[in-house]
Amino acid sequence: MAVKRNIEKPMVFDLDIIKPPESFTLLINPSNFELKFTPKITEQRIRTTAQNIGYIFQAHHDELDTMTASGMSAMFVSTNKGITRVDRTSTVAYENIQQLLAIYRNNGTNINRKTGSITKPCMIDTVGRVVITYDGFVYRGHFLTFSTSETDDKPFNISFSFDFKVTQTIDIGWFLQQKLRSTSTF
Repeated sequence: MAVKRNIEKPMVFDLDIIKPPESFTLLINPSNFELKFTPKITEQRIRTTAQNIGYIFQAHHDELDTMTASGMSAMFVSTNKGITRVDRTSTVAYENIQQLLAIYRNNGTNINRKTGSITKPCMIDTVGRVVITYDGFVYRGHFLTFSTSETDDKPFNISFSFDFKVTQTIDIGWFLQQKLRSTSTF
């Protein structure tokens, strides 16, 4: 089962780590967004030994949701040259895609940088999560894949797509309704 959303609310990325950077917002929302739910329907009845009369019943939890999103960056517009491909690294649109790529590369890890060490210059200290807020929901999890591509038919944009494994989903609307119910007096 898949859920598709195409809402005009911004997609915001955060890192649930020690000393996180500021929240990051995509300039243009993804053009395709899909949340896939895969049930895991497996049950087993196991008899541990032949002498044991009773069975052990095992049921497995459903698979974690997978978010798939794809879209395109804003156009590369330089303050000096207008729409550009040559000077694109100095544009806000290019920086926006680079920030998204940096969040993918970090993927919720806290790195303990050890200056002066040649053999182990940095190590993962702890693992946090990536937090995506979009369309009234908060999704916590980690990236599975991320890709970018450029095509000749759209030379002033970069296309991107990613798969994100959702470990926790929070419905902000539900929490707001509960808060309103608890504060209202009859």
